[in-house]
Amino acid sequence: MRTFKLIVEYDGTDFRGWQMQPFTRTVQGELCRAVEYATCEPSVVTGAGRTDSGVHAVGQVASFSSETRLSPVVLRRALNGWLPWDIRVRSVEEAPGGFSARFDAKSRTYHYIFIRRETALWRNHYYYVKGNLDLRAMRDALGDLVGEKDFTTFTTADDGSRTKRCDLLRAELVETPPLLTLSLTADRFLHHMVRSIAGTLLDFGRGKPLSMADIVAARDSSRAGQTLPPHALYLMSVRY
Repeated sequence: MRTFKLIVEYDGTDFRGWQMQPFTRTVQGELCRAVEYATCEPSVVTGAGRTDSGVHAVGQVASFSSETRLSPVVLRRALNGWLPWDIRVRSVEEAPGGFSARFDAKSRTYHYIFIRRETALWRNHYYYVKGNLDLRAMRDALGDLVGEKDFTTFTTADDGSRTKRCDLLRAELVETPPLLTLSLTADRFLHHMVRSIAGTLLDFGRGKPLSMADIVAARDSSRAGQTLPPHALYLMSVRY
């Protein structure tokens, strides 16, 4: 039995998220189908992050085990031959036995991308923000998020995580006009966490008199800003 590690990108617009569900289109479902066709045996494909409906990925990592004799190069070609246009396997490599894309991950990086002009072409991929923003206030607020903290404020009531503590390793706001990118790297993320932080940052950018330290300490989701829509969220990379 061999274990394979994939790096996968996808446009999440027409998917009901990563996780396989009956009678609906999911990224995991499409990958499992492609693996079965390519290797002639069923396999469960595990992902590093269970992205929600509409969320995209540039560097999702997935893993599966198989007895196939196909080389990684041939396997990549075969998978892309069976996959739909909105999923591409960027690379395939053989991993040590027992490797799990999900449980062996050390950190994940997500981007939430704002666009500061109206757009027709990118309306399903960036979040349009109208008017001026105080970027200094937004960056100062981000500084209060870095470190190991309880992020209950930025998740949903139905988040089933055993603990709400996450170690936010890096938080940046990168301006490349007309885009503004919120980049977050953490050991783990809670449900809707990035989208909630993004919405809260906009409140700071629009001049609301707030304290990010107080918002975090409250552990109350009503203190967070709007949870922004998923179409501007990207899983960029996973570190092992």
